[in-house]
Amino acid sequence: MDGVFRHVEALSHFLWAKGFGVDLAYSDVRKSDRLFTLVEQVVANGGQVLNLRVGNSPGPGDVRAFISLVRFVRQRRPDVIHAHSSKAGGLARGMALVGVPGVYFYTPHAYYGMSGKSGAKTWFFNQVERFLSRFGTSINLSDGEVAFAREQLGIAATRQVLIPNPVDTNIFRPVDAAARARLKSELGLPGDAIILGSVGRLAFQKDPLTLYRAVAPVLQRDPRLHLYHLGQGELSDACRALAAELGIGHRIIRKDYLSNPSCFYQTIDAMILTSRYEGLSFAVLEALACNLPVLLSDVPGNRDFFKLGLSHCWSAPMEQPLPFTKAIETWLADRKAARPCNHRAVAETKFSQEACFGAIIHEFSAALAVRGNPFGAVTAAPVAGAVSRP
Repeated sequence: MDGVFRHVEALSHFLWAKGFGVDLAYSDVRKSDRLFTLVEQVVANGGQVLNLRVGNSPGPGDVRAFISLVRFVRQRRPDVIHAHSSKAGGLARGMALVGVPGVYFYTPHAYYGMSGKSGAKTWFFNQVERFLSRFGTSINLSDGEVAFAREQLGIAATRQVLIPNPVDTNIFRPVDAAARARLKSELGLPGDAIILGSVGRLAFQKDPLTLYRAVAPVLQRDPRLHLYHLGQGELSDACRALAAELGIGHRIIRKDYLSNPSCFYQTIDAMILTSRYEGLSFAVLEALACNLPVLLSDVPGNRDFFKLGLSHCWSAPMEQPLPFTKAIETWLADRKAARPCNHRAVAETKFSQEACFGAIIHEFSAALAVRGNPFGAVTAAPVAGAVSRP
């Protein structure tokens, strides 16, 4: 399940715990058991839900979805409307153009233009982001997002706030060597196998092909090493074909989806992310909470982690397999030193839900105070969200 959904899911639970109401506008185009569980939980907690049935890219169904969303918000009259991702940001903030009053917040979870791609699609998304930024407040997740918004999109600093993603350190926690060996045996591997893990959509942003090219030489030299790759997407077939071409398919454990990804992190020995850009990766935060070494591309979003004084963090330029190969080899060599790792301590002190989601609630309250309204309830969603008075 992608980071946008997991953010919305965790934020919804945090809001309920603080006594707020949550409505949910979502899309089931990318289905998962956890999405349907969240929908049921919203209803059980007194909220209402709306299935917009839209994909990530612009499409003919967007007009119908927009009309449905306007109708939904006018009926529910939430105190705060909080949109997540580019599609949601367009649909939700577009309501301001047709006179739907509200306090609007938008979390892009990495702007499309951060991909570095050129062309009409990137130009279009950048223009839409630039125009809609005048409505509401953008919640950016990293310094890289903040810089892109200001320098490339021209978003005013007064309409931005930096609040990173949090991680639930009660769910994502390290296990001892014996437990990790048992988890490895469940994958059919010996307890002394070394597993490098990667999680994320198999898509352009995550650049899994660079990952495969980087790990291949090390897999061929070290028989103990395996790659555990969690995710699916439009590059799934390309990944399988490349693995076969490189002769490493039998050394890769592939799973499309895990409902509870904590066991993934408790199985692996380090986490690698070869993304071209990030907002602030949930996968990296979860790896830190499990006290795992991390190997990261030197790109916006990931660079925020390089400033934290992490004890076991290696980086490489994006789209360059050889530097990643060297980073993997450096990590393997460093394992022999058995140095103490500070990653969980960093996750607990800097990325707690209380700190990060608490800051979001503070921004909601401050925006409503300007309008003379106390804050009470929210409507939230992977596609569009909102908060309302209980």
